[in-house]
Amino acid sequence: MSPSATTTTPVIGRFAPSPTGSLHIGSLVTAVASFCLAKKAGGKWLLRIEDVDDERCHARFSQQILADLTRLDLHWDGDVYYQSQHLDLYHEILENQLGSVSYGCDCSRKSIQQFYQNQPSFADKLSEQNPLIYPKICEHKNLGKHHAVRLIMPDKNIDFFDNYQGLIIDNPQYSQGDIVVRRRQVFNQNSQNTPQKGMINYMLAVVVDDIAQGVNQIVRGLDILPLTTAQLAIYDYLQMPIVKDYYHLPILINDKGQKLSKQTLAEPIEHYNAQDLLQLALKFLGQQPVEKNSPEVMLQQAIAQWQDEKLVGKQQLFCPPLSDLI
Repeated sequence: MSPSATTTTPVIGRFAPSPTGSLHIGSLVTAVASFCLAKKAGGKWLLRIEDVDDERCHARFSQQILADLTRLDLHWDGDVYYQSQHLDLYHEILENQLGSVSYGCDCSRKSIQQFYQNQPSFADKLSEQNPLIYPKICEHKNLGKHHAVRLIMPDKNIDFFDNYQGLIIDNPQYSQGDIVVRRRQVFNQNSQNTPQKGMINYMLAVVVDDIAQGVNQIVRGLDILPLTTAQLAIYDYLQMPIVKDYYHLPILINDKGQKLSKQTLAEPIEHYNAQDLLQLALKFLGQQPVEKNSPEVMLQQAIAQWQDEKLVGKQQLFCPPLSDLI
């Protein structure tokens, strides 16, 4: 029995896509899993559009995501939560509650790389596949926070139990370093004298959102698992109860071994039949087949026969092109 099984708190799960493109099968697998797990527990399933990155996110993709979920009968509870409507909250929390554990930073990627190149013991670690942990160059410079803002990560082990991946123990200072939570201040295009606060980064926004929405069940891809202990550190800084019910799903990869994503040109699901897509998503999730019916009936069957053990320990699944599967 997992630690989460004994809780009596009503379950609140969520699906939180970023509208930088249309949903693909990897996104759908996460949506279906999070929906089934929340509903199997008799809980709510919320929809959050993570559109805080105004450089990459577009309203047309938000609309397409909502349309895809609707035709699949993946109906969310309550109103859609848009990050872009809560920017003031993120900035307020960063400035007022996290001010003592954050600092301004004017480093660029190039300057950080140069720093490591000048440190012989670290020079051999430079590679695109091995991102550099920030070496605290600016921690004691007392720079203004119109620069990028970094949040200090604690130098201690933090552990959590994942229902699919088991016990995870990690030191976020070693694995992540001090993380950027707000980018540098920018100026309004119409006036060089009107500064705008920098863009809030995912790591802070996701924790603030989950707290604000009362989320206590998090279902997402395994690629996010390494960020979890840093997010738990933010919960601790904010003196809020941490989420204890985690499910990190195996990631879908293409024939090049790349995670399916918009960046790797994963095919949108919008042109495929809803029933076929649900059957395929459940197959990737290792669940028993469901009979073709209306999407609502198929999801009800999937919820009734959901088996967590099919996903325990799974980390990667190969996904051929959709046109080869449907």
